Amino acid sequence: MKKIMFLLAALLPGVAAAEGDWAFTAKVGTLGVGGEFTTRLTDTANLRFGLNGWDLDSSSRHEGVHYDTTFRERSGSLIGDLYPIDDSIFRISLGIFYNDNKLDMKARPNSGDSYTFQGHTYTGTEIGTLNGQLTFNKASPYIGVGWGSPFTKAGRWSFALDVGALYQGRPKFKLTSTSAVCNSDPTCQADLANQQSDTEHDLRSYRWYPVVSAGAVYRF
Repeated sequence: MKKIMFLLAALLPGVAAAEGDWAFTAKVGTLGVGGEFTTRLTDTANLRFGLNGWDLDSSSRHEGVHYDTTFRERSGSLIGDLYPIDDSIFRISLGIFYNDNKLDMKARPNSGDSYTFQGHTYTGTEIGTLNGQLTFNKASPYIGVGWGSPFTKAGRWSFALDVGALYQGRPKFKLTSTSAVCNSDPTCQADLANQQSDTEHDLRSYRWYPVVSAGAVYRF
């Protein structure tokens, strides 16, 4: 990620200086709140670099286990826009994201609680604290369409809208227990491993993540 940031930081000012046109977009969408720099490459193509982030806390219950969850969205993007229609703000976009989106889950059971995994019941003492984490491929291709170009109007302000999809690959889920009892019990470990596999299977539809964002654009 640091290498990507360094390369883009070195590249974008040079491109902008050569073309004399660049802009900043403040945006919000399904990837969180973010900012994006745009520079014009040609009359029909732009290049964008952006950062997005957002944290969402919630609680849920799965097979008798109560989880506190935090969905953390962190991403950086490099997107190329092509304007196929003359004098139009419609664009086709292709890009690559550094995808650090992840879901952290934690269960802190009382000793009297009981939980069921794969048909086996365990007490809170036997399970201890449960930790789960859902992650995705770090490099995620993007494809989409959008409307808006900061370089087609005389004014400095404009509006941008993007609709697309991020290919995250197969979701990876890890489930662990802090209990020495469970960690030394082959049956408990097998049940956690099977539960981990079942959850990954249930989440397979999240290979594709919808990307919708809107923002205000200022041209410098």
